[in-house]
Amino acid sequence: MKHLFDHRREIEAAVDGRRLLLMLDFDGTLAPIAPTPAEAEIPAETRRELERLTRIPSCAVAVVSGRALGDVRAKVGIAGVTYVGNHGLEVVRPNEEPRLLAQPRSDAVMARMKENLSGALAPFEGVIIEDKGFSLAVHYRLVRDEDRPRVKAVVHETVSAYGGEGEIELGAGSMVLELRPPLGCDKGTIVARLLEAESNQGVKPELFAMYLGDDVTDEDAFRALRGRGWPVLVGRPRISYAEYYLNDPREVRELLAMLAGRFPEER
Repeated sequence: MKHLFDHRREIEAAVDGRRLLLMLDFDGTLAPIAPTPAEAEIPAETRRELERLTRIPSCAVAVVSGRALGDVRAKVGIAGVTYVGNHGLEVVRPNEEPRLLAQPRSDAVMARMKENLSGALAPFEGVIIEDKGFSLAVHYRLVRDEDRPRVKAVVHETVSAYGGEGEIELGAGSMVLELRPPLGCDKGTIVARLLEAESNQGVKPELFAMYLGDDVTDEDAFRALRGRGWPVLVGRPRISYAEYYLNDPREVRELLAMLAGRFPEER
């Protein structure tokens, strides 16, 4: 895996004379990882560079998050951005109404699971159960190290005991377990849709796409973009579908500034 800033000239050559589709995760990418989801914030300098990019006619910016759509929109709060929530389930484009890319069968399953998990995880201090409307996230970053294996086991046991075969998908992220109905969509699905939408606008010049993310849940997006753009891991290099990496959200800000500098015109 190659450090992205070792290839600055290649980035400049890829961007110059093209339209840019820039897709970014929120937690751990735009915003440093925080102790709790509520505490995560985009640094002021990063926000400023992101706003610069949204004012450039030949740039399209999308924030693709596992958070609920309303949550990530409130956290970013920048007009001109396409927001994607719940790992690709919810999306809202600039000047459009929010819509679902798949239709959950019922919210009763998640409501029952939240109730069951609240009781089963009550003995563990530091657990946060985040209700994202169509899905749940069990955060255990604040749980004592020695209790974390048991917390994960309890979540698996609770899902298995529910008996709703095929009704709940269980996934893992950075210090979080994700529970949601099987919907057939993920971050890779939405990346493919965004690429298709931007490519089919009949606008020249050619499109150049990048996706930046830090988590295991971003691997679907990396895989969808390989061969069609530049997938970039934010964090220490690891086995990944990403071809490039940046060390941390500070370097993400540097990239945003560099990209914005290639497009002098603003709206």
